[in-house]
Amino acid sequence: MIEKKYIEMEGDFSGSRVINIYLPNDYNERRKKYPVLYMFDGHNLFFDEEAAFGKSWGMKEYLENNDVQLIVVGIQCSFEGNERMSEYCPYDLENYNGEFIKGKGDAYLNWMINVIKPMIDAEYRTKTDKKNTLIGGSSMGGLMAAYAGIKYSDVFSKCICISPAFELCYDKFMKDAMASQSQKGTKFFMSIGSIELELNNIAVEFTSYMLELCHILQSKGANCYPRVVIGGEHNEASWEKQVPVFIDYML
Repeated sequence: MIEKKYIEMEGDFSGSRVINIYLPNDYNERRKKYPVLYMFDGHNLFFDEEAAFGKSWGMKEYLENNDVQLIVVGIQCSFEGNERMSEYCPYDLENYNGEFIKGKGDAYLNWMINVIKPMIDAEYRTKTDKKNTLIGGSSMGGLMAAYAGIKYSDVFSKCICISPAFELCYDKFMKDAMASQSQKGTKFFMSIGSIELELNNIAVEFTSYMLELCHILQSKGANCYPRVVIGGEHNEASWEKQVPVFIDYML
């Protein structure tokens, strides 16, 4: 079952957003509480007709068919200019076209933590502790999920980082990872597709970076699952195939 909410953005953010909330099969039949996965690009998760490129992750069918005991909160991104990249970036940087991007990632995560999470916890039967609070995304959303695990590990304990855009900010991200406090109890799933690595000619560099990042996080107590997906591409159809893998690892 999917419920929809509409929320007006404030402060550094503009416009209204749709939030898709997946509730488990037995949500209305039992009084139990559930862990919560917060996902970036929430419009791409459940319905092909809502997805930006006409293909979703197919998460609704997988979660329903496998009776996964998890609430998923998918937050729509901004569709205005470069605002998605700005909101999903923790640093000021240049994008792939050389344009300056003002990083609003910290402000966005604070909005998620201080506005969205309390709203979800108040309106739904959730397990509110760190152990049962997950975050995930792909591309810039994958970068943000990894950043959330590093900088906000008191809130998020499980981070799903699909095709993360680390190449935009290797040095800055690595510096934050090295400076982070204990990651005990935190899990990171990091994956990248072999075809997207080949197309961008970054196979060796990205794979080496991902493994080094996992090593640093594990040295601080985290559990990491780095994965190169043979034949994996940078699109929703490819990411859909990873849903069973990261759900099994996280839960």
